[in-house]
Amino acid sequence: MKILNNITKINNKTFSIIIFIIALINGIIWGMPFYEISQDTAVKNDAGMFILENGIFGNDIYMNHLVDRVFYPILTAGVFKIFGPYPAVMKLLNLIMFAFLALLVYKLCQIIFSEKLARVAGLFTALCYTLAGFTSHFDRQIFFVFLIFLLIYCLYQAQVKNKNIWYILSGLIFGMALLTNAIIQFFIVIIIANFLILNWSKGIKKIIPKIVILLLASAIFISPIFISNFLNFDRTPVLSKQGILLAMRAEKMQAIKGKYIEHLIANITGDLIVQKIFDDYDRSEARLGWNTLEEWQTKVYEQGYDMKEADYQFTKKAIWEFIKHPFLFIEITSIDFLKFNTPMTPDVRMQHMFAEPDSHPELSDSSKIAIILFIRFVYLIFAILIIYAGIKLAKRWSKASWIILIILYFNLIFSFLHAIARLSLPIYPFYIILLTMGVLMVWDKILSFKK
Repeated sequence: MKILNNITKINNKTFSIIIFIIALINGIIWGMPFYEISQDTAVKNDAGMFILENGIFGNDIYMNHLVDRVFYPILTAGVFKIFGPYPAVMKLLNLIMFAFLALLVYKLCQIIFSEKLARVAGLFTALCYTLAGFTSHFDRQIFFVFLIFLLIYCLYQAQVKNKNIWYILSGLIFGMALLTNAIIQFFIVIIIANFLILNWSKGIKKIIPKIVILLLASAIFISPIFISNFLNFDRTPVLSKQGILLAMRAEKMQAIKGKYIEHLIANITGDLIVQKIFDDYDRSEARLGWNTLEEWQTKVYEQGYDMKEADYQFTKKAIWEFIKHPFLFIEITSIDFLKFNTPMTPDVRMQHMFAEPDSHPELSDSSKIAIILFIRFVYLIFAILIIYAGIKLAKRWSKASWIILIILYFNLIFSFLHAIARLSLPIYPFYIILLTMGVLMVWDKILSFKK
């Protein structure tokens, strides 16, 4: 392919600059049209301002609500301190982080794959409209994506170079990610296990001190927040707020009882098609546990329940429901897996596309269905290529491990808790790497066949 040959002729420094600039432009194109000061923006603005005015270690109820996601508001407060309380500055920071993310994808693939694959993966990331579109959101999404990829980058560097600095950086980045979104908390077990597996043949005695360094670096970073949370609220980011998610899950699985096929088809093809087949289809049944959410808000906000106690009650109730109804649990897990991996399009949820009666009346139903199925088909091809590349790569565990593990972790954890499409953003860069690998492998096979 002439384009690939031309790309590989550009020197590394120039290509890095090109990727960075393309990502910035792409972020402006897809992000800025959807820029708005929403209610969500106001909440994030309030969180940053609260920390700026009251500090990090207070015992205010507001800090209790931030216990599992405090690092992004801390970052916001720091930026506000320097530049003033302007949400647009945070969105600009998102744009810059997205550009560096594309650059990191290129640099990581240089380490573990070929230069050709690295350059194509870097370009695909820079051109990814899904990631670019979220740069305009004043929230932790792009920041968390950046931290997760930076963590995997540092873990690969630690594996390859085996220097203490990379284990320290891995621990620090993991700590930042944990305080940004506590969903990553269990990945530390996988990190420890994988380092032991990778070094098993060489003898694990040498790797254990390195693992201890990683854990110490992480513990030192997170300990001030953990200690403050424990002293003020008798809880920490670890195993926090899982009760509401599990209880909503239990309600959802009862709501779709007897309607599994409807929701399965809806999450494969979209709401519009299912609405034409099933008159009683209600997408909200598998979206959230609405009654549970209302009960939680009543107990915590109106009745003043202790959050830790409420969490315990909701968790206990939910787990008992899962034990009593294992097949319903499997059904809602499969639905959440599909929700997690639903294609994303700019400023519209793919599952709900054209589902509202007044949505694009100028188009016929057949045209709407054709558009939906075409987009879904393209993403299905992407998924096949990603799975194909993942299976091939998994045979080379030293190269594949961290990419495969982080993809599996996020898919499993959200499928078992609660999933919507945007929650898959942190593994999009890894999907892009595998997609690139799949495309190049198929292209090489086509060339070989022609010869």
